[in-house]
Amino acid sequence: MNEQPQSHGRKSVLNLYAALGASLILSVLPSVTAAGLSLVFFLGVLIAAYHMRGKVEEHSLIENHATFIIRTLWIGAFLTLPTMGLATAYMMSGIDYAPFEVCAQALANKGVAWMESAGMMEVYGLVEPCVEGFITENKVLFINAVVIAGAPVVIYMTYRLIKGLSRASKGYRLAKPKGWF
Repeated sequence: MNEQPQSHGRKSVLNLYAALGASLILSVLPSVTAAGLSLVFFLGVLIAAYHMRGKVEEHSLIENHATFIIRTLWIGAFLTLPTMGLATAYMMSGIDYAPFEVCAQALANKGVAWMESAGMMEVYGLVEPCVEGFITENKVLFINAVVIAGAPVVIYMTYRLIKGLSRASKGYRLAKPKGWF
């Protein structure tokens, strides 16, 4: 059976994929603002896909691709759990706390009572001289942990984005929109 391309709803589906692509790009930028925008875009895409899917007939182009996008986002979110666990285990097993020893001693000398009554800025004032050395000493470890946590999820979502976008741009549905791959 040869499937015929559909044009109804194609532009809406392509817009969803564009927003998904933008959120993926924002998610890999080294900026807190970009990460926040990425989260907003991911949530917006998820809400829009649910909304669009609810308004169209079953087995339509929009329903098919909206289901695929929804699954992509939920599976991607699910995949973050084991990758974050692995990254945390990797980081905690190799982190070097030696650069903090001087600052930890200064905190210990002040005592628990001082720490309980001190403001955040006062505590940070004692710790701040050690932060740069701690980050410098553990920089490679932190970068590797970010790659362990993020790369599998970004690769998976990029694969799904390309797969869905290539079918949608030609007006075709996906054979298994609820599949993992």
